[in-house]
Amino acid sequence: MRKIVLAGLGVAALVVLASCATRPMGAPSDPGLVRGLIDGLLAPISFVISLFSDTVRMYAFPNVGRWYDLGFLIGLGAWSGGSAHAVTRFVYVDRRTGRTIEERDV
Repeated sequence: MRKIVLAGLGVAALVVLASCATRPMGAPSDPGLVRGLIDGLLAPISFVISLFSDTVRMYAFPNVGRWYDLGFLIGLGAWSGGSAHAVTRFVYVDRRTGRTIEERDV
């Protein structure tokens, strides 16, 4: 129980310290929604390149703020289909034999 309390206090201290951090806001000429969208589309490729290069980053900083973040998330979501792709699994059980039959609806 003591470890849980100490861990909770540590997390709370980190949250309080993080809330004091400031970030300089970007100027109107800094990357915005469209640049965020492009960076989000290229994020997986940029990530691999950034592992071997110090000049390539997958996220532009400074940027205009939430508009860039929105574009980045939309572009990144395009890689996964925007979470619209869901797999449904149906399991049918034959009551007489107890055998299961699986079907997938993709």
